[in-house]
Amino acid sequence: MKRGPLLSWDIYSEYIFNFFKSLRKKKEIERLNQFQEKFKWDFQIEETLFKNEYKALVITDKNQKIIWVNEGFKDMTGYSLNFVINKSPKFLQGEKTCRKTLQNIREHLAKNSICEESMVNYRKDGREYICEIKIYPILNSNHKVEHYLALENELQLN
Repeated sequence: MKRGPLLSWDIYSEYIFNFFKSLRKKKEIERLNQFQEKFKWDFQIEETLFKNEYKALVITDKNQKIIWVNEGFKDMTGYSLNFVINKSPKFLQGEKTCRKTLQNIREHLAKNSICEESMVNYRKDGREYICEIKIYPILNSNHKVEHYLALENELQLN
């Protein structure tokens, strides 16, 4: 039994996957650069995105109202940009979301420091998932926090 062509496809499919992943990241960087220009951010967008793994990106204003999410957010949660715009990310929380974790996040944000946490969130269909989140405060040209960028991944439940 020959498996040559399938083995070749396996190698090629990994290349295609990585190619589309890089195109998606390029599109996200372009969108974030538009925000950077509009809001005069003092933030290293490309460096941040390339040194971190993420599936979802969420930008909130300083009052923690969502102004943009990427397609990965929709893939991970089931919620579209049109639904989440101007909402607080709190709508993803529920019964099993740890209050101590939320307090830790609030404390980091109050100090304008980068925050890394894992917490239980809930998808649109009600299923829970563990969200690994890294939140960056984004400063404007006056060195005041105007926005936050959250990079999120789903951790597998065991």
